[in-house]
Amino acid sequence: MNNTLTALKGVRVGHSTHLDKLTGTTVVLFDRDFPMAYKSYGGDPGTYNTDTLRNGRSDNRGHAIFISGGSWSGLRAGAEIMTVLTERGIGYKSHKIINPNVTGAIVYDLGTRIDQYDPSFAREAVENASSQPVERGNVGAGTGTSVGKFQYQNNGRAFAGMKAGVGCARVDLGHGVIVTALTVLNALGNIMLPNGTVLAGNRSDVAGEKFKTFNGFSQFLTKGTSNTTITIVGLNVDLQNRENYEKVAHIATQGQVRAIDPVNTSLDGDTLFVFSNEEITSFLTPLGKEIAEEEWSHLQVDIISQAAAKVVRESIYDACIQSQTIKFDGAYKGIIPSAKD
Repeated sequence: MNNTLTALKGVRVGHSTHLDKLTGTTVVLFDRDFPMAYKSYGGDPGTYNTDTLRNGRSDNRGHAIFISGGSWSGLRAGAEIMTVLTERGIGYKSHKIINPNVTGAIVYDLGTRIDQYDPSFAREAVENASSQPVERGNVGAGTGTSVGKFQYQNNGRAFAGMKAGVGCARVDLGHGVIVTALTVLNALGNIMLPNGTVLAGNRSDVAGEKFKTFNGFSQFLTKGTSNTTITIVGLNVDLQNRENYEKVAHIATQGQVRAIDPVNTSLDGDTLFVFSNEEITSFLTPLGKEIAEEEWSHLQVDIISQAAAKVVRESIYDACIQSQTIKFDGAYKGIIPSAKD
């Protein structure tokens, strides 16, 4: 079964992966304009064309969402994706003018220590887009991402995080309704399993201690700006209005909160996007419809929201599980290990 965003009709995903530069770009393309929403609770987000997605604005439909490495330079991916879509005639048409609506966000990945981000990576991601199940792990915008970075070892000289990458997950709600998520994980904090144990995080140099905890460290020895988790949630339910999509985006961020500790700090750019292909208008049973009509008018939105929070958390775990260990100069013990290693 396809557990990725491309399980949704009308959705294609492409990666540009540059392992030698530890950076890349991931793009989600729509066959037509889809409704979108966005929430960002991190203190240091880097986003592209997100202002129109806020409540009270006049336009929340678009043609693509991207996530890119390269920090602020990675925002140039947005313009390059718009250029490619324009060349292909994709966008709103007025006389001879084509206007694709593109939004997205960036992560400050390990590649920023190696070389300048190249906007051509975004074009490559568009060219690689397909409806096949999305490749996960050290690919696209997850090529150079990591987790557990709030304390460096060796008096602040050794990077002690672990490898993360692109992760995906899916929840089926019955009646053909699915909620999917793609996460590019690059968190300051540790990744916490539901039982309270650490899946991946800030490695410890203390004998008998596997991970550092944010509440327990004694010296704040971190390189402060390299932390952001970006999630894209996809639905196939028509939620009717922008307020409902924003509600789903708001609740879906709880999946990040449940999996990452700490999260949404002033050094994180944690951001989440939601879109729908509007395939299904209603999925409530007769009893559910009766309850919605009598006393719970937003029942359908609440069901979707809670499923979205669940699938976001699962996509974060998947981003750790699917990643591969890499060698890295300046890392503790010379490697950035994955959770499975």
